[in-house]
Amino acid sequence: MNYPTWIVNGVGGGWIIGIVAIFHVLISHFAVGGGIFLPLTERWARKNNDQETLKFLKDFSRFFLVLTNVLGAVSGVGIWFAIGLVGPDSTSSLIRLFTFVWGLEWGIFLAEIISLVFYYYGWEKMKAETHLKVGYIYATTAFLSLLTINGVLTFMLTPGSWPETGKLEQGYFNEGFWPSLAIRTLLCLALAGIYACLVVSKMPAESKFRTKFLKYSGKWVAPAYVLLLPILIWYYSVLP
Repeated sequence: MNYPTWIVNGVGGGWIIGIVAIFHVLISHFAVGGGIFLPLTERWARKNNDQETLKFLKDFSRFFLVLTNVLGAVSGVGIWFAIGLVGPDSTSSLIRLFTFVWGLEWGIFLAEIISLVFYYYGWEKMKAETHLKVGYIYATTAFLSLLTINGVLTFMLTPGSWPETGKLEQGYFNEGFWPSLAIRTLLCLALAGIYACLVVSKMPAESKFRTKFLKYSGKWVAPAYVLLLPILIWYYSVLP
């Protein structure tokens, strides 16, 4: 099929994709890490009867809901719009090759959105145990969404033996799949801690809760600093 050519003078289509994608990644990875951060921190707060932390988490979940479900969703659509204009043939090929994977990912994403809405609006309306279960459902679906899309993203750089065999599973579970998943998971957890630090840092400097929660949130960031370098070396070793 013949497509029209989209030319962005002075910038280039690749830069448009990169700008939109970076913006989306900073939100979408927070959607995964924050989804793990919220129920685990809530569980810790309920176990210690820490009402101040629970109040903060309720406010934080509102910020989380708006950021991920509005800006995250809009920027995700923006990526499809940009790649469809810049590389229509490539985009069409990815859709045809991974049709089942896309369908699975969109179904998981729907469950992710619904569970997050229930989680936020259930703070005062659900029992503590039920509310935590909803949080775990969101955390699970958010991570599965990352897991599903990771294979498609890595395929574009490391297609494995797919060019020779044409088998979906060999293209999806390519050599870049696992190191990329490890990197993204660490970044998700780090971004959860970073966003939490940004929100709590707006509290008065003399606040004891501010100091306590900054230390707690920093623990979510630390593993990325320790583990990212060896995993990045692993990832670099499989790149063509």
